Amino acid sequence: MRKYIFIIFTLVAFNACNDDFLERPPLDTLTNDNFWQSEAHLRSAANSLYSALSGKDLLNMFESMGETAPWAITTAYRTIGGGNYSTDIAQVNNIWVRAYYNIGRCNYFLNNYKRATAVTEAVRERYAAEALFFRAYDYWLLTTLFGDVPYITSELNVYSPDVFRGRDSKTTIIDSIAADLEQSYKKLPAFIQPASAEFGRISQGAALTLLSRIYLYNERWNEAAGAARRAMSLGYTLYSTGDKANDYRNLFNFTGRASRVAANRETILAYVYNFDLGEDARTSHNLSRELWVPNDYSRFTPTKRMIETWLTADGKVWNPASVSTYEQVFENRDPRMKQSILAPNTAWEGRKDGNPNNTNTSVFTYPKFSNDKDGCMTYSGYYLYKYVEPSKVGQVSQDDNDIIYFRYAEVLLNYAEARERAGALTQATLDSTINLLRNRVGMVPLQLSALPAGSDIRKEIRRERTVELFFEGHRYPDLIRWREAEVLGEDLLGVNRRWLDPAKLPAGILTTLKWKNVGGDQYLIIESGRTFNPAKHYLLSLPFTQMQRNPNLRPNNPGWD
Repeated sequence: MRKYIFIIFTLVAFNACNDDFLERPPLDTLTNDNFWQSEAHLRSAANSLYSALSGKDLLNMFESMGETAPWAITTAYRTIGGGNYSTDIAQVNNIWVRAYYNIGRCNYFLNNYKRATAVTEAVRERYAAEALFFRAYDYWLLTTLFGDVPYITSELNVYSPDVFRGRDSKTTIIDSIAADLEQSYKKLPAFIQPASAEFGRISQGAALTLLSRIYLYNERWNEAAGAARRAMSLGYTLYSTGDKANDYRNLFNFTGRASRVAANRETILAYVYNFDLGEDARTSHNLSRELWVPNDYSRFTPTKRMIETWLTADGKVWNPASVSTYEQVFENRDPRMKQSILAPNTAWEGRKDGNPNNTNTSVFTYPKFSNDKDGCMTYSGYYLYKYVEPSKVGQVSQDDNDIIYFRYAEVLLNYAEARERAGALTQATLDSTINLLRNRVGMVPLQLSALPAGSDIRKEIRRERTVELFFEGHRYPDLIRWREAEVLGEDLLGVNRRWLDPAKLPAGILTTLKWKNVGGDQYLIIESGRTFNPAKHYLLSLPFTQMQRNPNLRPNNPGWD
């Protein structure tokens, strides 16, 4: 998909008429009668299905709903994560509507693609496999968030009984979409070369990664491991040039983006943008600028919980009491921390930082806590480094960095987790999965015989997933499936006041901020008043609007009626 243009097809329907002449479709207009003829038609129709991947909106939703890097100020998604929303909130309805809109497109494609009889079966079935992938993706999303939902696999019109279909069991849906992927994935290309014209299309690797994720989320451990193992045999490798201090970070900026860099064989599927196309065709987002916005506040906010998740450089659980300055927080830690969170004395494009003594605006030295529109303010005391492409920070909505949906690191983590849950984890498993990730950055290996004090292997596998896949849209659904989402009801906190040197900040600035006492230390308050009721919040409410339109969706999920 070298041009990265998804053409949305529109087919024109004509009312029936007794006049045969009027019933003939016009020869110079694409209609449902004459559309399904060529491979170009199939490809155009399949391209429209890629809207199921919402690009940067993946981060807007799942990171804001999580607690490690939420949106800096209150948004609807952050409100959902904090448990303080009602059944009529628009964003929940939007998730539902968008998913079923995409599913409807997939069903329409699958009902019509075989009409392209002039196209070889192999080509037809490749595009059909793409449609099955996207339908499975949206049903994975719906069942993860809502549980039981209507399972619709046919085209609908206003007379279709499925318009008012009730909810099907999550188990039934998972069985069906998993079977679809198992039966169709081999009809896709096994591996799509990075930086090629086809990069961005669905491959066997993408289908198997989704399949392993579906199995993992539904506690089908052996099947999750099997799907991941098949993906591990397709030619993917971790992106590494030998630069342990930068390779992980460069995977998420222009240095390593797979849409242009042939050496990146880690990214399996990305939402590809291209601002260099003509004005009517260009695509872009604004993520790099949002993370370091030079004249406002940083949009995503790394939290205390995430800062404390990275281990020490020698593999021990980090103790906040072991440091006394802001700079020390970043020292002797898992190297992925400095490649994910902006550390002092790093080049940046956010203009003035919070240190009035810093005269070099191209180097970050200290967090900025006042939003005077001259430099980048932070609500937590921390800034994202991961996903920042510095060359795009100074431009508004011209960032065309890839947004990664599936990468080989997730496959390795899925495999390790599934093997542990199945009771089959060995040191060899860790060495072929998690320790490959650690080796890329020069982190000490994870040893079954030398786990961090006070921890266990399951905790460490989950920690590894949190660290490696940080700020990639995994956090909220991981917490939900792990049944660890009670942490979402806790206050969102930022930096420890004890670490901040008043001499490196404007006079009196710390007294204007709100702090919470935790274990004798004061931490910056980002948000308080959050809640999480395990009997209610592990599933979202069904959208009120949808229940009004279709009473057969009731009863609502537990706790929401």
